[in-house]
Amino acid sequence: MIQVGQVLDKYELLERVGQGGMAVVYRGLDRSLKRTVAIKILHKHLSDYQEARDRFEREAQAVAKLRHENILEIFDYSAKEGSESYIVTEFIDGQTLKQFITDRPIAYPEVGAMVMLQVARALAHAHAGSILHRDVKPENIMIRSDGVVKLMDFGISHMVDLERLTVTGQLLGSPAYMAPEHVEGRPLDFRTDVFAVGIVLYQLTVGKLPFEGKNPHEVLKRIAECKFTDPRQANPRIGNRLGRIILKAMAAQPGDRYAAIGEMVLALEAYLEESGLPVDKLTSELARYFKAPGPYELALKERLVDHLTRRGQELLAQKDQAKALDAFDRVLTIDPENAKVVAILDGLNRRARLKTAGIALVAASAIAVGGYTIHQRTKPPPPEAPPAPPIETPSGVHTEPSTNVAQVEPPPIEIDAGADVADIDAPTRPNGGNTVVVAPPIDAGPQVIAPIEVPVTVTFTGAQWRYPGGPWQPVNGKTFVVSVDGPMRIEVQHDCCQTEAVQLDRTTKDARASLQFKPGMLKPVCEIKRKAEVAVSVEWMSNGRPQQRTPSLDSELPIPFERDATSSTKSVTVTFSDGEHTDSKAITVTAGRVSEVPCKLD
Repeated sequence: MIQVGQVLDKYELLERVGQGGMAVVYRGLDRSLKRTVAIKILHKHLSDYQEARDRFEREAQAVAKLRHENILEIFDYSAKEGSESYIVTEFIDGQTLKQFITDRPIAYPEVGAMVMLQVARALAHAHAGSILHRDVKPENIMIRSDGVVKLMDFGISHMVDLERLTVTGQLLGSPAYMAPEHVEGRPLDFRTDVFAVGIVLYQLTVGKLPFEGKNPHEVLKRIAECKFTDPRQANPRIGNRLGRIILKAMAAQPGDRYAAIGEMVLALEAYLEESGLPVDKLTSELARYFKAPGPYELALKERLVDHLTRRGQELLAQKDQAKALDAFDRVLTIDPENAKVVAILDGLNRRARLKTAGIALVAASAIAVGGYTIHQRTKPPPPEAPPAPPIETPSGVHTEPSTNVAQVEPPPIEIDAGADVADIDAPTRPNGGNTVVVAPPIDAGPQVIAPIEVPVTVTFTGAQWRYPGGPWQPVNGKTFVVSVDGPMRIEVQHDCCQTEAVQLDRTTKDARASLQFKPGMLKPVCEIKRKAEVAVSVEWMSNGRPQQRTPSLDSELPIPFERDATSSTKSVTVTFSDGEHTDSKAITVTAGRVSEVPCKLD
């Protein structure tokens, strides 16, 4: 029976930190190198099989050769007969992707794409070394505290995969993330991992799994049929480009998917670049997101709206109306009342008698690109105008990923400002007429609109607010008033909390700045001469669940606060140990401040 304090070869088990279907994970100490490691001990029912031990040894040797920023590094392993089989890896100070999305769903698909791009890069490196993962899922993806994404458990699932070993009659593994060929017992290859990446990307961007059921057998049946709701219908923010990436990755037949995960990497990089998110700065982007999701999402909304609006205008200038409408559609799924985009679309509708047949074409194109709001912005044609032709859409609420639905590309629409109604359906003249890009401004004369007073409430007293770039102004109490004469943004800050942006316009009755506490920084220090031998453990409660970290001496460990926290302090237990003596103490950490904790090991 494995117990905390036990020593396996040179590894001391310090505490149990997790358990899965194949192993129990401990935080351990490498006594030779004096470093903290993770020790994954395989369940007895696996390590008792000689074939499983042999396979574990072969794959551990292969995976240990992988060196990639997004792959959990393997330090050591043991597969000796008659003893525990275990694998030793780097210890990650962070949480699994599963834990994160359970506590807080991802609001913007772009964030999900950034996470899975790092996972896909890790798989591309592994596939180049002929290593197939077979069990890509949020539980096997770690988010390090600095935002680096780590894919772990390479090859371990292979130990039980072909044998389909069972525990109390249940299938081992993760049915919800299996590919159809996996369910049906057909040969697996690297495109099986591509399918799993598509499922996780679907889950992160839609907010739920594509295949669900009352039990594993029902889930497996739905995977074999490969029918699921089109991601663009489930969440219009996903848009056409990312929707096609997901659908191609999740094609029922391996031959219809990306032939290699590297192709999916390129597709995701292109999508993020088009969204204004440089792919060479993903780690810093994700570090900011995972540190403070709320403020990051507020800033991301403004960045996406600004970038996609400008991109749409550039595409219009290039006479690529179809892609321009796609960009504008993404803006309106984020900001349905965006005045600039609405004005551009209204201008397009007013030109060249779009009140008749032309307006039907704009509406049809918006629907073809998976439009959410663009077609709602177009004015309906007069009763005598012929209706727009019907648009082919997936039958029912499901779609077959391997069909042409995933590849729908709307035709470009060019409108001749001097054309008659009869000319609109005719082929566009390459050198004739003036193609309309945007409507000219309408001179309606000066208008004076009196500003309105909008009250803004903050969570805590002692806050400050300002217009962007302006001076900070104190908030007396918890409420202040802002004069608003149109769409605008203000910022609110507090010493204990993250700065928060608040959007206001003339329709705002009242607003609230729910300030999010900054992490409290805990710094363990030890003045004794043998401090190289001292291990530190920090424990606290978060959302009713115990959390544990193992920081280094003299380093600052962030202690996060829950989004709904009402107190700026949190109780934390710090334990110092040198193998012979233990010093444990309870301290109070304050949001936004550094708390030093000295050790006493005499």
